[in-house]
Amino acid sequence: MRVAKFGRVQLITAVCLLVVFHLATIVATAEIEGEYLEARSVDVYTGACHFGSDYVEGGREATLVWKIESGTWNNVSLSGLTIVAVVSADQNLDLDQNTRRSVLYLDPQVTPAQQQVVVDLMQTKRSAVVGQVVAVKKVEINFRKTNLNYKLQVGQILALDVSRFPCYECTQPRQIWYRPLEKIDQPILGKSETYRYQDEVLSVRWNRGLPSNNIFVGRFVM
Repeated sequence: MRVAKFGRVQLITAVCLLVVFHLATIVATAEIEGEYLEARSVDVYTGACHFGSDYVEGGREATLVWKIESGTWNNVSLSGLTIVAVVSADQNLDLDQNTRRSVLYLDPQVTPAQQQVVVDLMQTKRSAVVGQVVAVKKVEINFRKTNLNYKLQVGQILALDVSRFPCYECTQPRQIWYRPLEKIDQPILGKSETYRYQDEVLSVRWNRGLPSNNIFVGRFVM
């Protein structure tokens, strides 16, 4: 009888530990979701000849925007935050993950705890996407959406005006040469009317004055 009782105690203890572990796992891996926008430094939707000429020498930079609608990481709420990452590599981002470097831009209202969690989130969940995070800057971020139009302003560092295509099927699949760096289902393409960036950290700058089919928009889940 004592052996049976001791066995039941062990079983109950094991079950309790499993429940605690499961709950901890749920907290640590709670889904973070929202809207995503990506601007590349090459046309992602274009003719074959134009794609070929850009593929080897171009496409080394991208701007990634995560507008978080809900979610926590390490028990810290990230709801309402906008994360902007500018990524640069030595070669086209489709060819080169090893030399990717990035700067993260966060709004000044972000708390120190949130900033630390955002960096950990990127390094844990999206390290292959952003590469080495070389700097985190707090700067005024204005990200607005009006119907099919998006506008992003990051201080005096980055400006991006976007006109999104109406739907996922509004393009010809055989002329789409890239996939988004973020995991999104049925990405909708778009066109940037203004896209300029200048910051001393990555030693890169650009000003795409002409409209470019270089935009992906969609929903993300981390």
